[in-house]
Amino acid sequence: MAERFFTIGMAGHIDHGKTSLTKALTNIDTDRLKEEKERNISIELRYAPLKLNEDFEVSIIDVPGHERFIRQMVAGVADINSSYL
Repeated sequence: MAERFFTIGMAGHIDHGKTSLTKALTNIDTDRLKEEKERNISIELRYAPLKLNEDFEVSIIDVPGHERFIRQMVAGVADINSSYL
């Protein structure tokens, strides 16, 4: 079977659990900056790999959910292939 790779963008309003869901799925805390920890918000976009099995891998992009960080949001979701939607 051919390897398959997908990308999931976790985008939405602040405080809706995107980072918590990403951590629950991948065991990776995508909020790494000191300011992100202190304010409990994502500022920079982060990627977390999720290997479901040897043939199926997902890359999760956790993007900021605050209007001040719209450039980071766009950068994070710009490369997502929506042809599977």
